[in-house]
Amino acid sequence: MRPFDSGHEDLIHDVAYDFYGRFVATCSSDQHIKVFKLDKETTRWEQSDSWKAHNSSIVSVDWASPEYGRIIASASYDKTVKIWEENPDQEENSGRRWNKLCTLNDSTGSLYSVKFASSHLGLRLACIGNDGILRVYDALEPSDLRSWTLTTEIKVLQTPPANNLQSDFCISWCPSRFSTEKLAVCVLDQALIYQRGRDDKFHIVGKLLGHKGLIRSISWAPSIGRWYQLVATGCKDGKVRIYKITEKLSNSQEQIESSNDDSMTDNKSADKQDLEPTLEIELLSEHDDHKAEIWSVSWNLTGTILSSAGEDGKVRLWKSTYSNEFKCMSVINAQQ
Repeated sequence: MRPFDSGHEDLIHDVAYDFYGRFVATCSSDQHIKVFKLDKETTRWEQSDSWKAHNSSIVSVDWASPEYGRIIASASYDKTVKIWEENPDQEENSGRRWNKLCTLNDSTGSLYSVKFASSHLGLRLACIGNDGILRVYDALEPSDLRSWTLTTEIKVLQTPPANNLQSDFCISWCPSRFSTEKLAVCVLDQALIYQRGRDDKFHIVGKLLGHKGLIRSISWAPSIGRWYQLVATGCKDGKVRIYKITEKLSNSQEQIESSNDDSMTDNKSADKQDLEPTLEIELLSEHDDHKAEIWSVSWNLTGTILSSAGEDGKVRLWKSTYSNEFKCMSVINAQQ
């Protein structure tokens, strides 16, 4: 662990690595976004640029997939999402290296989370905030990133929380390209899984149960070589929870399949394509080792190791044993 001075003048709310892990973006209540690059020789993080991005606290940043260029999205309490693109012709630390492409201002409440979808879904992002509405935007012309279209608007929370109460909202997209498009959405103490149906609309297909407080963070694991999905949550009740999600055909669908047994194979495969899988959700494990509020959970690139950060000032790494039990394999203390 090597700490470095971010230079922010207020609380840092979010940190995001780019795809290759060579750049990191931070956002803060000082209304600035900063981008740092890793010096390969000294292995130190050096500031590449810093700029005032919003008119209020910035609480979420995310990088788009590198095939679309060097793009960052930011979400703020000023009710806007902004899309930024790097201009390599501008000098570093000039404050002009990142150009604003677009401002998305449909939200009527403070925004809490913005996340780009996996690259196989195209250039797409989702955001959610205090008005309790999930919004999905698409850049229909990847060559023109200045125009984004609001393609989905879902009222996840019927009555938005009072401004004087603590609230939290977060999003995580399913990264699997072999699975139907899904995303997990957390509003307060509820965690819902939405799936895009054949009508091209999102429907709730499952809930992650058991939370006894605000859900601070959710992370969908990459599923390299796994036939099931893993989703982790970090909660105010002090617990890290890991859920196993299995796609299966419902009973009625299985009956349809069995009734087609005598028909031609081609017809069967056509019917199979028409069926929409249901989800079986199982709480695999929950851990209260932090003995404090959990603020962030995140999987590694292969979806085999989960990291969790808590109010105890420690980062814990969790790994599955051969019997599918998650055990704490390492504890990293921020204050050495």
